[in-house]
Amino acid sequence: MGNQSVDEQSVPQNFCALSAEYASWDASKVVVLPVPYDLTTSYQPGARRGPAAIIEASAQLELYDDELATEPYQVGIHTLAPLGPVVSGPDAMAQRTARALTPILKAGKFPVVLGGDHAVTHGVIQAIQNRHDEFSVLQLDAHADLRDTYQGSQWSHATVGRRISERAHLVQLGVRSFSSEEAAHLKQPNVNVTSVLARTWHDAPQTVEAALDQLQDPVYITIDLDVFDPSIMPATGTPEPGGLNWYQVLAVLKRVFERHTVIGFDVVELAPLPGMVAPDFLAAKLVYKLIGYWQMATK
Repeated sequence: MGNQSVDEQSVPQNFCALSAEYASWDASKVVVLPVPYDLTTSYQPGARRGPAAIIEASAQLELYDDELATEPYQVGIHTLAPLGPVVSGPDAMAQRTARALTPILKAGKFPVVLGGDHAVTHGVIQAIQNRHDEFSVLQLDAHADLRDTYQGSQWSHATVGRRISERAHLVQLGVRSFSSEEAAHLKQPNVNVTSVLARTWHDAPQTVEAALDQLQDPVYITIDLDVFDPSIMPATGTPEPGGLNWYQVLAVLKRVFERHTVIGFDVVELAPLPGMVAPDFLAAKLVYKLIGYWQMATK
């Protein structure tokens, strides 16, 4: 089991443990940026260990994707060193993340960011806004993340949706937990958010299609792993019951890649549990699947 590209030249810290032929900067169209940061986590800590767990689990992936009948790693996947945290605050960390992402975007690479808590997405969006006057964002998440501030910061994992909506149209899918402040905000006129609750997705799947119609190219995707039901994704800081299953999430993401120009994605909020590797593997396979969808869309 595991991939068939590993040899004595492999670097285990590379996503999928690829050999240099497929993992060097020059040979790669995809660049993975690990951001092991969880300063704003509000319940269960440990998301800082998420990127390393995803990369470690990725070494056990089969490189052939039977759905796509291809081997996505052949686009080349370069993995950068983990981005060290800034302890002065999430605002400074967002700026550091934006600076780290900028050369990836300038080089025309496809960025894949591994969190870390959802606060890492603030910096990603800043970097994208510096290069795109208009774009939209698809957020898969159990939480609306639409607070204006949380625990004294505008740059928390709980405010990322609010900050995104100030820069781009935001489409949220899978939400099933929000505060009274967030509920009131969604009722305000001209709110730049289309939000589909998880129970609505279950009861009326057509609402998801209508929400996806609100996306305008180019599209950035941010995935909080707590969008999945805790039965398959318990390893996250703030698990919520009533989540989505593997095939529901993949079906939506595949359609987005087929219909839109996707310019990158992040996968955040994996908080690994000792002795339980299935969530780590799920996250790694999700990343690899999305690279495969991007590969097919750009052929």
